[in-house]
Amino acid sequence: MGDATLQRRGWLLSAACLVLWAASTLSFAWYAFVVGLSAAQRQALEQSLHRPLETTIEPVVALLLSTIALGVLTGLSLVYYGYAQWRYARGRRLALESELETDRQ
Repeated sequence: MGDATLQRRGWLLSAACLVLWAASTLSFAWYAFVVGLSAAQRQALEQSLHRPLETTIEPVVALLLSTIALGVLTGLSLVYYGYAQWRYARGRRLALESELETDRQ
């Protein structure tokens, strides 16, 4: 597996995470603001801070938690993609510098 394959996979992972996070965010925003929350759903969101394990089966709370998790995963995948790009550029620069040194001698 070459550097190009790793870069392509890192880019695809980052793009997929970003798309999933955007879809989850839009879904939560639609559900919370356009459709509106029922009294039971608002109560479940309020109780999610005090009793997180009991309220995770509520769809609104699960959607909110998945949106947060996908946001974190998106950030981590973008950091990894940036690191992979930096590592590839550094390796390429070192290879070119060594070729340049060889050509000078």
